[in-house]
Amino acid sequence: MDNTGIYPKFPNNRPLTQWEREKQLRQKQRLDVAPRSELAVVKLNSTYLQSVDRWYGTRGFLALLGLAIAGICLYWSADFLWIVASGQVPNENGLWPVIFTGCAVLLVLALLGLSMAGKELFRWTYYPIALDRKRRMVHVFRLDGTVLSVPWDEVFFTLGRGKGIFGALNWDLRGLVLHADRKTVRETFAFSIVIDREEVVLAHWEFLRRYMEEGPAAVIDAVRFCMPVDGQREPAAAGRERIFANHVAMPGAMWLVMWPFNTLQSWARMLVMRTSRIPQWPPEVAATLTVADGDPYVRDARINPPDLR
Repeated sequence: MDNTGIYPKFPNNRPLTQWEREKQLRQKQRLDVAPRSELAVVKLNSTYLQSVDRWYGTRGFLALLGLAIAGICLYWSADFLWIVASGQVPNENGLWPVIFTGCAVLLVLALLGLSMAGKELFRWTYYPIALDRKRRMVHVFRLDGTVLSVPWDEVFFTLGRGKGIFGALNWDLRGLVLHADRKTVRETFAFSIVIDREEVVLAHWEFLRRYMEEGPAAVIDAVRFCMPVDGQREPAAAGRERIFANHVAMPGAMWLVMWPFNTLQSWARMLVMRTSRIPQWPPEVAATLTVADGDPYVRDARINPPDLR
């Protein structure tokens, strides 16, 4: 589970690296790959494409892990304190101070666990990214609820590397907002794709690039499902499907091994969705993200099966 951008945060106010220059993705350069939407699209039309964020696919993991850590630590602390309070352990050889110190450490760990869970709970259901092809703008809903708006042609797009929970490196797709010198990174955002294969990230980039540069007709066939989070909380069935989709390519035995954890994560995901706010674009941004009557390229969650809308 790769939560780069949350843990750790993207580095900003730094020089552009040589590696980022070498991996730059240019808006006008067409790649010879088939575009892939990769379960990113919330809605698409002739005016704009709205995508989910980098962490949407694994939403619920931080809440599950953080609550598990906090719950275990609080249980142990309460158990140790009860043993002392009930007189089961005599105050001999400095044993009580050791127990109290241990309880203090456990309480600190519990607070850290709650802080981790708080990165998802009581936040936003997702952090949308809108590509406005009519005005050639990119709008990014930040983690703190503010919005970044930047011209598409001014963003320095590049590949990025993130690290999963067990240290495995993943590829992702990042947009770097540069200072006027075009050498210093002012802000970083990332699209939804996070995977261990570079070619899949390039295919997703080509999906986004062709939409902006060639129009919706160039990518419409790649959109078979839309994420049902526009103006609503994600339905429980859709959240469960999204969690299990992360491991759909695993061998059968490994999929069965992951089934209990995925089930727990899907429950944590439901809790995250129920406690979080639905993101809304500011009025000045929303006013630009409109759809013309009779637009033949409208795609949203209505194309999904009924239980995944």
